[in-house]
Amino acid sequence: MIYKRHHSIETGNADYETGFGSLAAAKRQCFNIGAGTWQHDAWTNIDLPAQSEAFAKIQAPCIHHNLVEDEKLPIPANSAALLYTSHVIEHLPDRHADKLFASAFNVLQPGGVLRIVTGPDADTDFAALLRRDMRWWYFYDDADYAAAIEEHGAMKLADKWLLHVATPRSLYSATPCDRKYSGKEIEDLVESQWSDPAKILDQLTGGLEFDVRFPGNHLSWWNADKIMKRLRAAGFANVEKSAYGQSRSHFMRDLTWFDTTYPQISVYVEAVK
Repeated sequence: MIYKRHHSIETGNADYETGFGSLAAAKRQCFNIGAGTWQHDAWTNIDLPAQSEAFAKIQAPCIHHNLVEDEKLPIPANSAALLYTSHVIEHLPDRHADKLFASAFNVLQPGGVLRIVTGPDADTDFAALLRRDMRWWYFYDDADYAAAIEEHGAMKLADKWLLHVATPRSLYSATPCDRKYSGKEIEDLVESQWSDPAKILDQLTGGLEFDVRFPGNHLSWWNADKIMKRLRAAGFANVEKSAYGQSRSHFMRDLTWFDTTYPQISVYVEAVK
């Protein structure tokens, strides 16, 4: 039996006015970092300047900020109530994600919440690779890699996994890289070190740098344990694994606006200052 239930809690502008006093006050305290085309009346977006004319036409109004080049978030210290970032940190080398976590701790007010959503979840992705789950990477369209496929042949399962975790290392990525791996090399690496996935992932992502020409590249791997460890190192004492739609803030439990990107492959963590 399929039960007819509400999809999720819903929060409108009136809820923000009640919670923060006004929409303007909410916008000074609620920030979506790496928001892209997302736009909400009560939230302020922070994002990299558009890297193409096409994206500039659809990017939502935002405070322009480069998480790699800029040291601190453009938010006053101890002022933010809610910070949300979805599918952003996987596009940053580890040290820049650490910088983001430290800056988030600085700008949050006591009791403020940072919600991190990222993907792929390295644990479930690696498990899919080990069981050779051909349908796991369903979102890859061979047409997008036609030229590379013509040069290197059809993608193996290991090629799709590599594109998902360390994009520039793949033969099918157009990003220049000092060392690229074939699917066969990845298969051999996994076969020899399958019991230590973190070691494999560190080897593949180590040394990767952000290239503004390819902002969609995945450059770092994440699971809940790694995120929580690094958040604690940034100063957060109250850190917990979350799940789809399960924020401790009822504002971020509205699935009309939050946790909308690939929930089936994502990992969720929250930290409270």
